[in-house]
Amino acid sequence: MQLDAAPLASDLDTACRTWSDRVAIRTRGDSITYAQLWRRVEVLASELVRRGVGPGDRVLCSLRTNAEHIVAMHAAWHCGAIHVGVHNELTARELVELVERLEPSAVLFEPRGSDGSSGGLAAVAAVAPGMARFVHRRPAGPGEQMLAEVLAGDPAPGTAFPAVDAAADAVLFLTSGSTGRPKAVIDSLAGLRGKVAFFHEAFRPGPGDVHLLFLPICHAFGMKLATLALLSGGRLVLPERFSAPEVLELVAGEAVTVLPATPTHLSILLSHLEAGSTAPVGSLRWVPTAAAPLGGALAAQVYQRLGVEVFSVYGCSEGFLCTTTDRADVLAGSVGRRVYRGPPPTPPAGTVAVVDPQTGVAVPAGELGEITFATNGPVRYWDEPAVGGDGWYRSGDLGRLDAGGRLFVLGRRKELVNRGGLKVSPAEIESELSRHPDLRDAAVVPSADPVLGEAICACVVPAGPHCPSLNDVRAFLAPTLARHKLPDELCQLEQLPRSSIGKLDRAALAALVDGEGLPRQRLRPR
Repeated sequence: MQLDAAPLASDLDTACRTWSDRVAIRTRGDSITYAQLWRRVEVLASELVRRGVGPGDRVLCSLRTNAEHIVAMHAAWHCGAIHVGVHNELTARELVELVERLEPSAVLFEPRGSDGSSGGLAAVAAVAPGMARFVHRRPAGPGEQMLAEVLAGDPAPGTAFPAVDAAADAVLFLTSGSTGRPKAVIDSLAGLRGKVAFFHEAFRPGPGDVHLLFLPICHAFGMKLATLALLSGGRLVLPERFSAPEVLELVAGEAVTVLPATPTHLSILLSHLEAGSTAPVGSLRWVPTAAAPLGGALAAQVYQRLGVEVFSVYGCSEGFLCTTTDRADVLAGSVGRRVYRGPPPTPPAGTVAVVDPQTGVAVPAGELGEITFATNGPVRYWDEPAVGGDGWYRSGDLGRLDAGGRLFVLGRRKELVNRGGLKVSPAEIESELSRHPDLRDAAVVPSADPVLGEAICACVVPAGPHCPSLNDVRAFLAPTLARHKLPDELCQLEQLPRSSIGKLDRAALAALVDGEGLPRQRLRPR
């Protein structure tokens, strides 16, 4: 796959011409060939142009991970617009806030999956009545168009699509916003293409691969993997949502070779296999994973039970990436040393560094600090100042580099537990907890303590009927962690709160810990 000077929509056009008769996307009850996919892109793009959408305009796409989302993404690029993918579980208030903030020219809307609510589009219409509105999976209301009917039509004859330069803005990625309003990161066609090509170089998927994707396409990782699958001629299988039994059945029935998943998803899938699932998984070749550290113990199970290679990705919506496919790196808990350097002009050779958070000076190998990346220009946001103009982007993540240059990610600066004045990284403890044979999941948050200020609370999900005691957990961790990093408290849960891409919701977990309903053990005396 070669990605050079043509915009991404043209890249897909080339792929669709090359593999026109092959199945590009398979969903429940529907198969779309590459030729059909490109026709739908042209149809929607021509309708967007007819409705006045052009270069630089935003197209807000509140759809699930489905074929229509992929069509909408490429249609926006085909008419020079900026694709803004959002999770279709957003409430009406959240959608209205985005519309008022981004002022999109069109919105594609699918009712929320959790309750079937369709009030979001009506709320959007009230604040932006002139905006083009397309609805999916429910009848159209006043001023709306049914997306399925549009896609079943023909392109408007004589539609003039604009010439789109590769430097044009392509996408707004909304960050998680865990500490406030989400930031809207701007990426160009060239930047997004470069990252897709970077992924391709790592594990070389081709026309013979079948990719099963349940990760949200509205997030950067899912979008890049969906785009990569199609530009390399593979078949993309899209389930409605993540369900371990359905995923395992699809792996067997579709002979899936590439299975992107977060560590949470992998843990659930392995549990189902251990519980006696008979679905064969021998077709699998690769598991791309991101969103959270994989952990050496879980990685070992993935290698052994699934018989795959792992493509581990550490990155952020701002577009900085560090990856590895090396088994030794993954088993050690490292994200490797292969760093995305961006389109020309590329940054200097020292592309990643770990620095003292206060001084910005690089710390010695093995020491904890803030992960920073060299930039080839400022990181741009939609309605906030750019950052990284001094040549470095400070990630806010904590990590260390070993003597060989391998990067280890150890949590967020803002997540540090201030235990009696000693700063402790929750991710460092979590990495060790992931090796405990009696725990299926674990996370660490601070809990209020009258003496220490903040105590270390380990929140654990047992792997079986027996939950290890606090003393058991401390004894397990003692050989690898300093005494002040050992948990002061242990809370037992049935599951940890996580986002749709498997990221731990620390705010929700901390709220649970602050409550009174969790079974817990405390270290006495201090």
